[in-house]
Amino acid sequence: MDEFHDERTARATLGWLCEPGNPFVQQFLPAHGAAETVDMLSSGQVPLAVRAGLRNLTQSRLWANARAVLADAQRAGWKVLIPQDEDWPAGLPDLNGWQPVCLWAHGPGRIPQPATSVSIVGSRAATSYGLNVASDLAFQLVDRQWTVVSTPALGVDGAAMRAALAAGTSTGNGGAVAVLPHGLDQIHPPQHRNLLSQLADQGLLLSAWPAGAQPTRERVKTNLAMLAALSAGTVVVEASWRSHALGVARHALTAGRVGMVVPGPITSATSAGCHELLRTQPQTRLVTGVDDVVADLRRIPWPSSSPPVGGSDDTDA
Repeated sequence: MDEFHDERTARATLGWLCEPGNPFVQQFLPAHGAAETVDMLSSGQVPLAVRAGLRNLTQSRLWANARAVLADAQRAGWKVLIPQDEDWPAGLPDLNGWQPVCLWAHGPGRIPQPATSVSIVGSRAATSYGLNVASDLAFQLVDRQWTVVSTPALGVDGAAMRAALAAGTSTGNGGAVAVLPHGLDQIHPPQHRNLLSQLADQGLLLSAWPAGAQPTRERVKTNLAMLAALSAGTVVVEASWRSHALGVARHALTAGRVGMVVPGPITSATSAGCHELLRTQPQTRLVTGVDDVVADLRRIPWPSSSPPVGGSDDTDA
């Protein structure tokens, strides 16, 4: 298995073989390294339950497919990021004791670091109010040198990504990052094919899953936690009672980040989740504009080597 002994290649192989947070990999990897973990899995010297968690292929097909995925990624110009890289997102170790073995990235944008990034999420069935607020916040944050992290989902998330791209084009910041619960080659939602193409050309697509991986309920849940960990804080712009966006905010609060919500009309179902989060989570911050967001983000005491930037002068479930 010499071809898999390079750390980056070994981690990319593990990222294809196993889901993020695989218990065996999380336990074995820190002590033995990626190459030895790959050797253990390929030799079959692991419990049956561990083997059952791998992709349902024969050993020969397993490794042949892993090689093909890595070759395809290289041809597509995707980057494979590993924790040893200087630009590995510093917030990922806060994911409740685990982090992805690698990340797949495509595009010229900045890798999000929590000291300089903020997530904007919200309802897929957003109102014009929610779309306008998300767009205004995203544009102004990128204009102030923040990186905006979200997904390419319909509604608030997509609006935030479009505005961040527009701000990045006008300022040269490249501050739009879409975090995907599937492989970079998958188009979800199909209505946002052009948005995904723009993000690959002008921003950044980021995923913990390799090419071919389809979005599943568990992957979406994992992605919510990653969105929160990649940023100093999360802003929820419109969310119903069962919105995935509330999960991002709760993960943010659990990870010691700032959870923020934009209020809406008390008669609006698309803001009911925002108001409930404010009522039940007292540490949640109410924000009504970019100055509020930046002021709350500055409350996080990030290391002096990477201070917060951009201050002013004064998927529904």
